[in-house]
Amino acid sequence: MGVLNTPPQLANASLIAGFDKKLQMKSSLLDIYENSSGMYVMENKKIPNAIRMMVDQKVADKNNITITFTGELQGLGIYDLTRARGLERYPITKSVTVYRNIVRKVVGEPGYGPDELDAKPYGLYEQWIDQLGEWNRQHHGLSLRQCVLEQYGESLQYGRTAAFCPRNWTPNILVAGRSLRNMQVPYQTNRATYTTNIVNAIFASGANSLTPLVTQTLNMPNLSNAQNACLGMRIEKLSIPGFSAGGWILTMSELQATYLTDPVWSTRNLGSQYMQFNDLNEKVQNWYGVMGRYKDFLLVQDILQPTLIISGTSAPWGMTAGYMYPGTDDDRERDDDDTRDTANILGKAAVIDWNPQKLHHISDDDDYKITLGHGTSLVEGVSQPIYDDEAPRFGSHEQYTSAVMICGLPDYV
Repeated sequence: MGVLNTPPQLANASLIAGFDKKLQMKSSLLDIYENSSGMYVMENKKIPNAIRMMVDQKVADKNNITITFTGELQGLGIYDLTRARGLERYPITKSVTVYRNIVRKVVGEPGYGPDELDAKPYGLYEQWIDQLGEWNRQHHGLSLRQCVLEQYGESLQYGRTAAFCPRNWTPNILVAGRSLRNMQVPYQTNRATYTTNIVNAIFASGANSLTPLVTQTLNMPNLSNAQNACLGMRIEKLSIPGFSAGGWILTMSELQATYLTDPVWSTRNLGSQYMQFNDLNEKVQNWYGVMGRYKDFLLVQDILQPTLIISGTSAPWGMTAGYMYPGTDDDRERDDDDTRDTANILGKAAVIDWNPQKLHHISDDDDYKITLGHGTSLVEGVSQPIYDDEAPRFGSHEQYTSAVMICGLPDYV
């Protein structure tokens, strides 16, 4: 019995190429900061129970805004028959000024012609334009983290606002591995001086070395000391469901989280004071990244947690912040054993988030629309609420909304 002849293959030039219409994109990272926001209304001046204090739109047309607070009535009273006249106390006020700047992101696409035809089957440019929304979300998350660590978000570092918003480290810096008495680094308005003081404290916590030690990671002694330090700094607590006396949100990298909550690492875990995720209030369980509770800290994993990159071999030291930028641009240098991890302690109104002009679409075209431009634009100002006198002096600032603890990277301990 004969065998059928094998049919000849169609010429390569005649083959119809198949393709996946849904182009794949690298995954983006979610953000804890979007879970907690509240509005600050200029008329009633009430601080919201939220991480992000958003300013209402009634001041959208202002070049900048000033938020003022008054301290509590302090000191003892007037006793027995002591004359009261002339001993009156009057309010002492301090303020913070918030600025704003424009942020735009634009992409291009062919309007017609061969380039438009080549890309059309994939829906390439439709997906490219859709990424603008995701980019803005990631950029906003970046600005919030920059604000907690370096006082101002990205957009305020350019053009008309740069001179008014010089970056410095947050006034409330804690160094893990030091005693409670020496944990906080005294604030300096000169960034270079403050940087050297911070690195000197890190150096001292590592037995006069930058080689990371297990005592510099997030563990029970460091967290307990941090809680007492926050009470001493008067960091205002949030009303968190299930926390009868309120609490703070503590965000940490996934590297710290791995070691902190693993019961096998007996020198690192939190023992009986740790409340697991399943035992938390159901509302809190729905917040992104929540892991558990230790004393007054709600522990949250933040895979976008910034780092501090130390340079130099002795004082004066250098130090820069490493961030996860929009997309997959990871500038945190976590493969360097001199790099330090951070943990953010967030209280009420940890950041001021002013959006006087909301996100909206912008467009442009060229040469009879053969090239089209699409983009987004908004006006924003993200800054840390550091209140001060009208004429600041050494030690006159007050920041009672957040702190940053510097830790060793667990990879190297």
